[in-house]
Amino acid sequence: MEMTPETIKALLDAFDRSDWREMVVTVGEDRLHVSRDPLPESAVHGADSSAGPVTAGDPPPLPVAKASSGAVPPTVPPPEESAQGTGGSGQGSGGDAAVPAAGTKIESPSVGLFWRAPAPGAAPFVEVGQTVAAGETVAIVEVMKLMNHVASPVDGVVTAILVENGAAVEFGQTIVVVDPEG
Repeated sequence: MEMTPETIKALLDAFDRSDWREMVVTVGEDRLHVSRDPLPESAVHGADSSAGPVTAGDPPPLPVAKASSGAVPPTVPPPEESAQGTGGSGQGSGGDAAVPAAGTKIESPSVGLFWRAPAPGAAPFVEVGQTVAAGETVAIVEVMKLMNHVASPVDGVVTAILVENGAAVEFGQTIVVVDPEG
């Protein structure tokens, strides 16, 4: 058995249909760990998220300022703003609580790490307020060093980016919102 994208999808589908709390599959040096329990805050923000996506042949990633340092503007509004602006109560475990009502929700195609740019230090694929075309890449979700480009299904304006760069995302979690009326 090889850890191909199809194998990973099949494993995630099996996990989704099960009542398991956690699944760990190891094949050779590849390891897939999925859990229904949320990560502790220290695991999400305490881990070194300065490294971006790396593909074969790329030079080693350069350090990037973390969002908490103030050098990178946050893409997720603070809970007070999202409660006022969207009628939600901040970002919950499903990630959809802060989603604006208007627009097409773009969801993560798998469990993995969310990347806003193609490489560390590169410009993000999209920014809030930017116009995008259907099929245009808005983010990358990395699964076991496989970079899955996430494309906008519609033409429109990006109204929200709901996940911080380098953060873990779940399958089906809303990551970006595009308003086709925008």
